[in-house]
Amino acid sequence: MPGKPDKPSKSDKLSLCSAQLLCGIDGGGTSTKVVVSNLEGQVLHSFQTGTINHYGSGIPLARETFAAIAAELIAKCDCLPGTIFTGNSALDGLADDVLVGELTDGVFHPSKVVFHSDVYIALLSFTMGKPGAVLISGTGSMACGIDEGGVYHTAGGWGQVLGDEGSGYHLALEGIKAALRAHDGLSEPTLLVDRVMKFFELEKMSDLIDKIYNPPVKKSFIAAFAPEVDKAAADGDSLAPGLLECEAEWLYKLALAITRKCKTRNLGYYGSVLNKNDRIRSKLSALLSKQDISLQLPRFKPEIGAVIGAFHESGHRLSDSVINNLSKYS
Repeated sequence: MPGKPDKPSKSDKLSLCSAQLLCGIDGGGTSTKVVVSNLEGQVLHSFQTGTINHYGSGIPLARETFAAIAAELIAKCDCLPGTIFTGNSALDGLADDVLVGELTDGVFHPSKVVFHSDVYIALLSFTMGKPGAVLISGTGSMACGIDEGGVYHTAGGWGQVLGDEGSGYHLALEGIKAALRAHDGLSEPTLLVDRVMKFFELEKMSDLIDKIYNPPVKKSFIAAFAPEVDKAAADGDSLAPGLLECEAEWLYKLALAITRKCKTRNLGYYGSVLNKNDRIRSKLSALLSKQDISLQLPRFKPEIGAVIGAFHESGHRLSDSVINNLSKYS
């Protein structure tokens, strides 16, 4: 009797993919979430791994992470998904095949691989590919949307040097500046002075110079101070509420810009500032309501938005049962 055929080796499996499986990847600045579903929208496997942001980590480390993702997919699914849709925080739009090849180094071959921005998959998690827009305010700020013709539009997203108004970084920076002005006697006293001293563990205010410039700190280091501005407002500070209101007004301008570009009143929101800061979100909602625009919480998480992208790219319809199954992911 002939013996049983050998099981395919890992290298053999690398050349196999299944059109019955779809994969969505949400690549943030510090971590990456991966979700695999079947064509019925049932999530079969999900996991978290390191960053794929090649600007922050460098291309070699991003390649290592993609290789680890491929290995995990093969180990759990016995092959690669037929379509892999990735939202990458290092991108501002659709990536070309050259960049995809440079980053993945062929580890997903022969799957169809699509790279887009992380804000785009956040948009898909809200609109599911239909016309609409999403406003994002976390460490940074940006808005994007799709119009009736399927054209993708953006507003904001210029980074902390050129913009980022309405973001956690911008709020934190304005809070720190307000504290420094009060410390120098250039403005009225504020609780933010004491909050800056404690938050950054300073013995004297001038120590902040070394904290910020030597060596230069990351954007997230400054953005982490944003909740302190909200706390100061809650404690009755006279300056902090105005700073929060200013950020809400910046977000209002950003929201109007993207909804006008997309000719829609369908607006979702994402990001730590809008999710956690009730004062900013309430002020923004009040401003938008005057334009008959309601701020809505998206139905899905961004990684499911990436799965939705994979559905579209593979040509499979998002039926009601598929949407219901995807809704079970948590």
